Amino acid sequence: SRARVAAARRVATTTRAAAPTVSVPDVKDHLDRGFVLVDIRDPDECRESGYKSSWKNIVLAAMDEDGTIHMNPNFLAQIRQEFPNTMSRMIIACDDGTFRSNKAADAIMSKLGHTNVKVLEGGIDAYLKAFPIDKSANKWNARPEIGQDLSTLVSGVDTRQAGQIYY
Repeated sequence: SRARVAAARRVATTTRAAAPTVSVPDVKDHLDRGFVLVDIRDPDECRESGYKSSWKNIVLAAMDEDGTIHMNPNFLAQIRQEFPNTMSRMIIACDDGTFRSNKAADAIMSKLGHTNVKVLEGGIDAYLKAFPIDKSANKWNARPEIGQDLSTLVSGVDTRQAGQIYY
């Protein structure tokens, strides 16, 4: 009987189920229910294809100019810092939703004990294909237009020197 229990424990610890997946159309519903999309791509990939400010960017690995992959040794520590509660809801996403996402989700679940971790099917590429980022709507990239000085509307007093014009 003890041998059976020990064998069952070994099987339970070695055969872990893969993280569940989230399809692209279901992402918004998950985000509305408190999930946070964790973008594990490196900064170059993010700049290349785009990202949303509501996503958490925690890099799993980065590739240098020579094609060498460098793992982020602080990945799990950064996840623990951002999501201290093991019940935190996360959607892990890389560029195509395959190896990197699964590796990251597996590490988060097995090493940190998080239970609400899902992987985005097709990754960020599939998400941005279905829901492109409208760069024209980005208020931070908008150039402020120079217009008439409206400071007198705020204070009611024109504080400019005679004939002074602001550009």
